[in-house]
Amino acid sequence: ADMARVAHVVADTGAFLSAAPLQDIAQNLYTVPEVLAEIRDRPTRRRLAALPCQLHLRRPRPDLLRLVTDFSKKTGDYPSLSAADLQVLALTCQLQAETDGLGCLRWEPQDKVRLSSTPWHPEAPLHLAGFHLPAKHKHPEKGQRQPSPRRSTVPSESDEFSSFLYWRPPLPSIEDELQELLKAQAISVSPETTEEHQSSEDGASAEEEEEEEESDDEGWITPSNLKQAQQDTGHCDTAPVGVQVGCVTTDFAMQNVLLQMGLHVLAVNGMLIRQARSYILRCHGCFKTTSDMTKVFCPHCGNKTLKKVAVSISDDGSLHMHFSRNPKVLNPRGLRYPLPAPKGGKHANNPHLVEDQPFPQQRLSRKARQKTNVFDPDYIAGISPFAENDIYSRAANLQIRDAALGAGRRRLNPNAVTKKFVKRR
Repeated sequence: ADMARVAHVVADTGAFLSAAPLQDIAQNLYTVPEVLAEIRDRPTRRRLAALPCQLHLRRPRPDLLRLVTDFSKKTGDYPSLSAADLQVLALTCQLQAETDGLGCLRWEPQDKVRLSSTPWHPEAPLHLAGFHLPAKHKHPEKGQRQPSPRRSTVPSESDEFSSFLYWRPPLPSIEDELQELLKAQAISVSPETTEEHQSSEDGASAEEEEEEEESDDEGWITPSNLKQAQQDTGHCDTAPVGVQVGCVTTDFAMQNVLLQMGLHVLAVNGMLIRQARSYILRCHGCFKTTSDMTKVFCPHCGNKTLKKVAVSISDDGSLHMHFSRNPKVLNPRGLRYPLPAPKGGKHANNPHLVEDQPFPQQRLSRKARQKTNVFDPDYIAGISPFAENDIYSRAANLQIRDAALGAGRRRLNPNAVTKKFVKRR
């Protein structure tokens, strides 16, 4: 059991929240005090109190924390990392330094960006276990003779473009495969049985049915191939061999920094992650990218031209961007429409076109903002019929309330139960 377990494992908040079997993954489990402060929900706290292994609380060295912070700024992940995340990263570095030394770590990110275009949308899942996604180009088998290189490309391309199949994935032809399977089965079965099968047509039909059943079972998830399917979906190694220090985290920005530094990332099931997959925003006007997914406008050119692009970061730190060849991804439909003339004033409602667009402060009227001075000689109580209330101003018509000033009608009894909390009998 110890062979499959990693000697030193640092756990992030996501590892505790996802109820990962950390005792099966780690021989020694570490975390930082900030992570425990982040855990607030009752079930996770109960699991943490009854953790079947000892949890070591450690703080990383300040110099390593500074180095990790600088590295995350270089990779562009610093804005999406919290203080606890940086502490976890620094602790992983410290444990790596204590076990194998810091010689294997990189302190400069490798700016290797590979681009690939796929016929699918960038958000379409790749390599789904249990689903058959036919390959576009079929590799020739060993038995088949390859066509001469001069004639190989032109006829196939022209056929593909001239036919209707170019606009949709071509249907796989399975006749050759069925013939080969039948031949293979005929060779494997002994000669007497083949003669019997040839003599009786029923036997042949039964054999074909069996063949169909076998090919049908290929793409399904069964108890026997469940582990394999889980590995395929996670792109993971079966067991981390020779890995001394790992970090269990579900945060993509942290996985990105760990992989680019050369540290090991463990999945929640204890397997080793080879690739971190996520999405970034790329401007199709100026081609700059940003990892801040909350952006609406491009931080570089200021236009509303950001598109979501799938990226995968391999264990050597190279970034792979997956573009889509689907023309609908950059569809200009619905982007041309007449804009209303810009309105001025305190309560203008203009469309948000650029990020730094000035917007009016939706404030209360002067009458509504007047403080009630109870020692004023002309003081009128709020419940008096002669009390003046602001109901005619534009702000009152737009129902603008100022919570800080306590404007608007207050409840007479703040302890009274409101209707939404009444129990239904």
